[in-house]
Amino acid sequence: MSIERVAVTADSDNGLDSPMSGHFGHCRAFVVSTIKDGEIIDVETIPNLEHTSCGQPVEMLINRGVNVLITQGMGMRPFIVAQQSGLSVLKGSGGSVREVVLQYVEGKIQNMSDDGLCQGGGAHRQ
Repeated sequence: MSIERVAVTADSDNGLDSPMSGHFGHCRAFVVSTIKDGEIIDVETIPNLEHTSCGQPVEMLINRGVNVLITQGMGMRPFIVAQQSGLSVLKGSGGSVREVVLQYVEGKIQNMSDDGLCQGGGAHRQ
């Protein structure tokens, strides 16, 4: 039995129907899916609150048991904080959160690489 908590950056707070956000730090919310043996068994939407440090949203997700983060792009600092904390960061290609989670379950999403990192601000689009 395998259980994972997968967070996807979202531009709205409509759960799995939310569009994926282009940037980690500027997303409206994180949609966290609990996946057991390849099936979504629970969904929670967590607002991305104002933060004074780029690492705060990463720490908040880790404190909520998230072990995988999927986003289109993020800054170097939160990426490093995530890596140091053991949070896997993957690069999604857009669409709805539901589509992104299903792509993850099917093994179609790759690890984040330098092409998804920025110096801060801005959106990341394909």
